[in-house]
Amino acid sequence: MTGEALNPGQATSLAEGIRGSRLAVAAVYNEIVARAGKDLPDFKTVALGVDDPVKAFTEALMAASKADPPWHGAFLSELAALGMIDPAALARDAAESNPVTLLPQNGDGTQLDPQAFTAAMIGVLEVADLLSAFSLAARRLCLIRAGGKQGTGFLIGPQTVLTNWHVMSDLIDPATGKALDGSAGQISVSFETLTDNQGRTCLVAADWLVGFSPLVKDMSDPLPQAVSPDGTFLDYCAMRLLGAPGRERGWYDLSQTGALNHKTDAFFVFQHPAGVAQRAGVARDTVLDDNPHFLRHQVWTASGSSGGLCLDHKLRPIALHHAAVSHPTEVDDKGKPKLDYNRAILLSAIHAARPDLGKPDLQYDRILRLSDGSGGVVGREATQEFLRRMAAGKEPPILIVKGEKQSGKSFTTVLLRELFPFDSFRIISISASDLTAEAVDLARLILKEAGNDPVEIEAGFKPLASLTTGPATVADVYATMKAMLMGIASASPVQPYTLWLVIDQLDAVALPRIGARSLLDKIYSDLSLLKVMRVILIGLPEVLTGVDPKWTFTEKLEDPNNLKPEDVEKCLSGLMVAAGLVPSVGEARRHSALIIGATGVLNAKAKKSSRLALMAGLLSGVYMKAVEAWK
Repeated sequence: MTGEALNPGQATSLAEGIRGSRLAVAAVYNEIVARAGKDLPDFKTVALGVDDPVKAFTEALMAASKADPPWHGAFLSELAALGMIDPAALARDAAESNPVTLLPQNGDGTQLDPQAFTAAMIGVLEVADLLSAFSLAARRLCLIRAGGKQGTGFLIGPQTVLTNWHVMSDLIDPATGKALDGSAGQISVSFETLTDNQGRTCLVAADWLVGFSPLVKDMSDPLPQAVSPDGTFLDYCAMRLLGAPGRERGWYDLSQTGALNHKTDAFFVFQHPAGVAQRAGVARDTVLDDNPHFLRHQVWTASGSSGGLCLDHKLRPIALHHAAVSHPTEVDDKGKPKLDYNRAILLSAIHAARPDLGKPDLQYDRILRLSDGSGGVVGREATQEFLRRMAAGKEPPILIVKGEKQSGKSFTTVLLRELFPFDSFRIISISASDLTAEAVDLARLILKEAGNDPVEIEAGFKPLASLTTGPATVADVYATMKAMLMGIASASPVQPYTLWLVIDQLDAVALPRIGARSLLDKIYSDLSLLKVMRVILIGLPEVLTGVDPKWTFTEKLEDPNNLKPEDVEKCLSGLMVAAGLVPSVGEARRHSALIIGATGVLNAKAKKSSRLALMAGLLSGVYMKAVEAWK
């Protein structure tokens, strides 16, 4: 089936490229033997007494090649089809000796059209791998406009996009290395620009500049050399986006990059040349530059390709395209300087200079999936951002959440638990129905929910002689409770706690008007306590009296029957990405339309449930289970 028998050197070279386990390779070998229906020795017989896997595979190949007719080509072909052989090993063998003919097989093992495997075939990639890589790139690549320049970029973290420094340099002070005031408003970042009228625009943060490394100044440039914060000159710039688009698109991890193995390997560049829709180019003859932090490649590029994503022959991220290098004296037939080669910066060099470049920034992060896998998060981006800023002391310490029934008001507490590291906060969650009239009873409840020991609580209140609702006694109760709460907040000098007092169902149960209400009023108006405590009042219908309006903020949630397709799409994308899936462009949008339509039908039959509540049930009960099954 394969022509001439292998010599020992050929067999060993091929055996070294087999990457399947001994048991798996033996199973393939024995299956072909069984299909042949002849008295052929099985794998155990030909490799008897040989412990080393490569030597065992060599013996199997030699035995197959010496059969009449030889069938080592069929053996290699089936191993390749099952992903148990490295095509590069075959290509190297083919380049050094007579090529081995691989025979595609039909069900009974008879010969079909034979095809010689040569070094030229190394550029042929599996369609499944191509589809996956192109889908990832299509969703993670972005078109960048910065002032009067345009370029390409790609996600390297939940909020971080990587591009070239020279694309963003007009917005960075070359002397201080700081972003220019108001420069965020001059930056546009668009994802999924596959046609001229497509694209999802994402805003950058006011403090958009994460880090950069400039180019070495050309000797003819009269301007001074731009400062390099990390001492390198790698022409990269990382910027921070709002909305954490990486949570719905995924990102490229700079700690896991590809490698340049052979000049004959395929090299891909994904780009926005001249600011047009996404383009992908492929070429060979990629080599290391004289500067070991750079590559030279032959993929066609143009102005606007700067910041393009470069993938290696295994479709792994390897470099950041940044420049075309022209011959200083030669010109082409149009009179332009003749292109010598294109150049890209190795991502491994960028990661070595700034290993933290794509690290999630909690201030700008967002949640699309609950950590326990019990549900997704549709919308509520503004809530998440406010809670983070609230925790950092950048917003009023008291949040009032209002909305219609089943609008997700109580879900605010779930978001709160998901947003922050578990060792950084204590949530004191109380239902309005649990509030009692006596101040001391409410104080005990608050301290219990904060994690105080019951014995310590009782010991703290024991000195109080009279437990009435009088102002003096309420003040004593409050002072005792406050001292204990402040002790909890400062219990760890390494990681102080932020206390969150959350009172829910205030639209269903009225607050007590006596001692307990007086205790709460003291909390709302005590700035020293509010330095370590934040308050969330869910469903409060009335205005807080006796509290400075600057200390409060009211969030009105959306109509739960008015679902925004973009919010649903982002959630579904996040659920798929979190599960390790690679959704194609538009896939989550189609799923979103389907689910929103389903909630409309269900809502018409069950009017007591809002469409938001129905969607929550569909996500947890149907969609998330389906996503797990699709993996």
